[in-house]
Order: sequence, then C-alpha cells, then structure tokens
Amino acid sequence: MKLIKKILFVVLVAIGIGVLVAMDIADRDIFYSRHIPEEELKEFHFYKTIDEVQKAYERNYGNPQYTFPRGNVEKVKIYKNQFLTSRITSRTLSNKDAKSIIDLLNNPDNFDWGETTWKLNESEYILRFFDNQENEIGTVWLCVEGCGMTESIPFSPNRKFGGLSNTGRINLDNLLKRINEN
Repeated sequence: MKLIKKILFVVLVAIGIGVLVAMDIADRDIFYSRHIPEEELKEFHFYKTIDEVQKAYERNYGNPQYTFPRGNVEKVKIYKNQFLTSRITSRTLSNKDAKSIIDLLNNPDNFDWGETTWKLNESEYILRFFDNQENEIGTVWLCVEGCGMTESIPFSPNRKFGGLSNTGRINLDNLLKRINEN
C-alpha cells in the first residue's frame, strides 16, 4: 500500500510540474492560429510583389484603424521572457514609459524593411497592453540582443515587417535602460 501511495504521489507531482511548464510555455509563446480580418488580408497581404506590399504598408502609416494596439491602453506590463519566472518578475510601466513604448511602436522611422526571421522564444521581453477592464488588447515580443526584431498582436503597418532600424534600436535600448533603472 505504501508503494502505491509513493507511486501516486510521484505521478501527481510529475503531472503538476508538466502542467506548470506547459502553462508557462503557452503564456510566453503563440500556440494558436491568429485570426486576420479579411479586410486586413486584402489591404496588406494579397499582392504579388514585395514592392506592392511595402506600398500598402506605407499608405497606412498613421492610419488610426491600424495604430497599435488598436484600443485605449490603461496599463502596460513588461515581462522578462524567462522560463517559469516571467509572470513573477513582471512590472507595470509608468504612464510616461507606457506612452513612450506605444509611440516607439507606432513610429515607422523606428523600423526598416529587413527580413525578420527569428522565433518568439528568442525574445528577451514581452510587453502586454491592457484596457481599463484588465483585458489584454495587445502583445509585443522584443528580441533586442543581436536580433533587433519585434512581433506584435495585433499587426500594425507602422512597424513594417518588425525589424528595428538603427534609430529604433537606439530608442528602444534607451527606453529599456530607463525602465530597468526604475
């Protein structure tokens, strides 16, 4: 009987650890397909050449319909993308820093047209944007060190393909330094 209890205990602990790991990975990555509205697909993705795609993006710079995160932001939280500790170490940004990060993400000068081939698990930070009812209205993954890439939900043409320009890298580095000093 003692052996059965020990085996049951070990199995339950293993299941518990497995659930925690799965929840953490799901929290820091995307394990679902993203719904892209048909209007957005037509506007940005149904072109034959990359030049046509870029022109579609440029036509929509500053378009309030596609400004990130497409809602009123009440609070922004920053998470270090670390295994099992990201939620524990999250911090809420000050209103000034939240506005600065939103302005940075919506300024096309901070991004270039470079290729963006990286995985979300390579990002150092995750930013989550919440409305006044605590609903998450946007998420951004930042791959800063040696990468200079971003990924966001929802999409914004202001970010081009997500790669940071030299100006964007400097601006983001300075902003992250200021945030980490507080």
